[in-house]
Amino acid sequence: MCKISIISPVYNAENYLDDCIKSILNQDFRDFEVLFVNDGSPDNSLEILKEYAKQDKRIKVFSKENEGQGVARNFVLPYAKGDYVLYLDPDDWLEEGALRKIYNKFQEDDYDVIFFNAYNYFQDTGKKNPYMFIDCFYNRFKDGVFNASSADNILFETNGLCFKAYKRSFLVENNIRYSPTKYIEDSEFFIKAVLYAKKMSCLNEFIINYRRHNASSNSTTHKNIEVIRKTFYICENILSDYFSKNGTNAGLLNSFLKNRVQQLIHHFNKVNKSHKREYFYMMKRIFEYVNKKYGNEFCKNESFRIVYENVLNNNWIMYNYNNLYSIFMPNFKCYLEV
Repeated sequence: MCKISIISPVYNAENYLDDCIKSILNQDFRDFEVLFVNDGSPDNSLEILKEYAKQDKRIKVFSKENEGQGVARNFVLPYAKGDYVLYLDPDDWLEEGALRKIYNKFQEDDYDVIFFNAYNYFQDTGKKNPYMFIDCFYNRFKDGVFNASSADNILFETNGLCFKAYKRSFLVENNIRYSPTKYIEDSEFFIKAVLYAKKMSCLNEFIINYRRHNASSNSTTHKNIEVIRKTFYICENILSDYFSKNGTNAGLLNSFLKNRVQQLIHHFNKVNKSHKREYFYMMKRIFEYVNKKYGNEFCKNESFRIVYENVLNNNWIMYNYNNLYSIFMPNFKCYLEV
């Protein structure tokens, strides 16, 4: 047994593993294990992991065929022995004292989930900026306790898998797992975790460095667009099941719809041009479903509402026309005034 299990799925990460592993081994908190899952990497990741495992018995290496990060994380969780679980991607790394701070926070109360801040590290520029991930929760609750009921209208404000630590027994007992897809595999995990956690709290510290790559989106195939569509309804079913057991909560519903619609728009902005039209009509059908079933109460922000209604009320041609109009018309009016 140990106090913290760090779980990391590895695929083609040979250029980053040294930074990641050294940041773990250099921690001043020593009672941990690291479970690396080599997810069918064709590069030298597995060899690097095996070398480190020879040097430190706390490093455990698993290897399997490539099925995606979600499957890899699910695969290794039953082998974890720690009281608490931290998911760390192999291209990210820990700040000094990170594990000690996480462990000490968990000792304050019987928390199921802890939220923390991170640094954004931009690979192409080498710049490192604070990412105040927990602000919306910390501003309301400080370092106190909250749950789905008390945080209802902001509960789904922050998606990030990498910016939370979990009590392992909570994940196991509630069967909180990642979807088997290779894209947006963490949505179901996130929705279920924050809904069913009885006690959550904020650790107002910077714990990890989150490496951002200037890479192309993976959401360009028909298959991934279909995954995004199905994920919306799967997550809606998780919320409906929660409401059937705990009663409907308008704040939770609005926070959920805002999060899911924002995610759809976010991925739309990443889709390759050749798939934009297909994605647009998938998104439009979901918006029509949402508007008919729930209304638009969740659209509080004006700019968010404008985008939502532009998709909802227009076809592909008119949507693009409206976007061009909104961009060029203000400047054209200024030109006329001159």
